[in-house]
Amino acid sequence: MTQHRPTGITIISVLMIIGGLILLFTGITPLLIGPLISTDSNYQTSGFFITIGGLTLVVLGIASLIVSWGLLKGKRWARTITLIISFISIIIAIISLVSSRDLIHIISVIIYGIIIYYMFTNKVKLFFGKVKEPTT
Repeated sequence: MTQHRPTGITIISVLMIIGGLILLFTGITPLLIGPLISTDSNYQTSGFFITIGGLTLVVLGIASLIVSWGLLKGKRWARTITLIISFISIIIAIISLVSSRDLIHIISVIIYGIIIYYMFTNKVKLFFGKVKEPTT
């Protein structure tokens, strides 16, 4: 019997696809502009860093699209990567909260906390093959 994809996984995947596309398209502009800036000898270093920044955004966008595909297909590695990213994001949000004292970072802690909790529910673990299907 094939396991149906939980709705929450679909929602997380769609949000990751949107985020990945935003990263991808945001990174394309610096990739195009960076080399143009580098031709001016006064701004060669700036152009280089703009190009590297754009390349980083494109790579992150592609990675986000790959992980979202993995989530949709029930790949264990995609669940693991999502959990790692969520834990890292919570740590960064807590550091940002403490350093800036801006309460907006609590939203990130809550969202990533919900994702982590959800990824450990039985129906999600069953979808990713982390637990065996209950026998009747």
